[in-house]
Amino acid sequence: MTTTWFRQPVRVFQHLLRERDAIGLDPAALIDEAREMQAEAYVSMGAGFSAWYPTALSSQQVNPHLEGDFLGDVVAAAHRHGIKAIARVDISKGRAAWLARDPDWFVQQADGAPKLIWEMPQTCATGPFWQREAFAMLEEMLARYPVDGFFFNYFNVAQCHCPRCQTTVRAATGAGVPKPGARSPVYERWRQRFLADYLRRVRDFVHARAPHVALIPYHHVRDGWSYRAMAAQTDIVSAQCSNPVVVNPIDPQPQWTHWAAEEALLARAVKPDAAPMLVHSGSAFFASRQTAIPAGRMIRSLAQATAHGASPMPAINGRLAQDDPRSIARLREFSRLHARNADWYRGLRSLARIAILRSQDSIDWGSDRGRPAGDPLVPGHVAEFRGSYEMVAALRYPCDVLPDGGLSVEALMRYQAVIAPAVSCLNPADAAALDAYVAAGGTLIATADFAACDGDGGRRAAPALACLPALPGEGRPIFGAYFKLADAALRTRLEDIPHVGADGAFWTPHLADARQDLRLIGPFRNNAPEFTLVEGDGAEPGLLRRAHGKGEAIWLPWRIGALHHAFAIADYAAILGHVLEPAIGAPPIRTDAPAAVECILYGHARGEVLHLVNGAAAQTKPMIATVPLAGFEVAVTTAATNAIRLDTGAALPAAREGDSLRFAIERLDSFLAIALTSPRAR
Repeated sequence: MTTTWFRQPVRVFQHLLRERDAIGLDPAALIDEAREMQAEAYVSMGAGFSAWYPTALSSQQVNPHLEGDFLGDVVAAAHRHGIKAIARVDISKGRAAWLARDPDWFVQQADGAPKLIWEMPQTCATGPFWQREAFAMLEEMLARYPVDGFFFNYFNVAQCHCPRCQTTVRAATGAGVPKPGARSPVYERWRQRFLADYLRRVRDFVHARAPHVALIPYHHVRDGWSYRAMAAQTDIVSAQCSNPVVVNPIDPQPQWTHWAAEEALLARAVKPDAAPMLVHSGSAFFASRQTAIPAGRMIRSLAQATAHGASPMPAINGRLAQDDPRSIARLREFSRLHARNADWYRGLRSLARIAILRSQDSIDWGSDRGRPAGDPLVPGHVAEFRGSYEMVAALRYPCDVLPDGGLSVEALMRYQAVIAPAVSCLNPADAAALDAYVAAGGTLIATADFAACDGDGGRRAAPALACLPALPGEGRPIFGAYFKLADAALRTRLEDIPHVGADGAFWTPHLADARQDLRLIGPFRNNAPEFTLVEGDGAEPGLLRRAHGKGEAIWLPWRIGALHHAFAIADYAAILGHVLEPAIGAPPIRTDAPAAVECILYGHARGEVLHLVNGAAAQTKPMIATVPLAGFEVAVTTAATNAIRLDTGAALPAAREGDSLRFAIERLDSFLAIALTSPRAR
């Protein structure tokens, strides 16, 4: 690539247009609306099952309501205003009328019937539509329009039982396509390789004709993706983090309040030289996409994404003057604030000394059983990862997120501590990297049934790591049990209580040479008040610490993260802080703000940037609107002497205290961005 326009965060905007919206539509008016949203890049309806330009290809159907050359006019209007023009391409589906004409373009189910997505036939990745017609579309658009990028929507390899796919899969794997409902690691690895290789071919095809054009593949839950392999072939990592209030019932999306942070941090880990593009849908109800997402919910997600250095991409259904415009004003206000402070969002540098592993293998082949949001009845890696992230955030530590399937000791050595939350499925290469990291002086904190299986979910017969030379064993429920607090420092941290409650699953790895604490007392089955005594020193340990080389491996063989994620148990965050602090020191942020205030701190050439993101909302319900908070102080370890509000440019009253800068926050609405500077840096 010769272009660098997407290396730093840019503001992206998209109108999700219905075909009928083309009636009387002035493309230049869309760019005017994008300019209202301070857009630096615009995603235009382009090609695929609905072509928004006068294509000469029979593999596309021109939008029947189209007047003139929509795509060409959008590109020209965008470029007149210095806005990058990205064409949206969707080759995942076709028109029902094409089934009879070109049946070999489409996915066949096991019974031979076509597979439908939103009542449209899904295309087969091994067929002529992908292998020939998609390249013809790109060739045609590149010859006609000076686009700056292609955004591939719903980009994945569908499971297809057609004879061509059966032959292709059998030749590559030795087995056919799995039966409906069956999941096979061998087949899933094939899907991942096939998609990444196809993306490489598309990239090479596009770059050979237009080296400046960015390739942006997208799927809302990354079905069939190898995250690292796809990132290696793309120019911009794109991801969904919309959190609609009422989700897509066919592909349930992972709802949680740190989704934007997770996606931004994952992308930064695998492609640090290009800002990720995070899609924020404007719809509260996925179905038909009409009702506006509550403004507070969207702004919190946008603030979190941009605080981590991502490019925000609001995707609004229809025009700004829509039936439900209630979030538009807040979105416009947010965009203006981001534009005014664009320099503060460029060149953000991670200050994290902690990394949390996100294991897609554990999601696919552990107890989550491939569900992006986890199994609601059996907590697995998803819940453990989310709870671990939430505890680190509550402790006010910056952290990074690392995807599995490509860990290296060089990358791990950036961190003093690495958390492996219920990474039950661990491949040998990643295990070796973690071992080398600990031996070189790092601290590994593993939880739950760590490394019980290989990367494909096969049960291990021998331990995976030398630093933790034990298998977790079989888990058992410990409802009604307690952990005895023997460590004096930990007891002090927990106000000198003797024990903390235990629940969920518990494993018993045998590490005789490890220091042990949090010994299990119980479980107690008789909960009548006359018999509720918790006595004794306990038996199996819930905390094992083992020196290895220059470092230390720590194992909490229970679901500390999942329990915190479900129940916000503050004692568990304190336990995690107790094992983290010796490795990395005190948190760089101290505050008496409620735990609902998320603190996101990054380094910058002129100091640091701190975002305070308000997560206070009505309990037991999805977050709709934030509850304003008032009256708290923040102290940040920094050399800075000034704290400047980025929304107003006003200085906050601040004072130096030792190695920190302390200032007060009178009121926190959705979020507040603060630049920490010295006089010479301003």
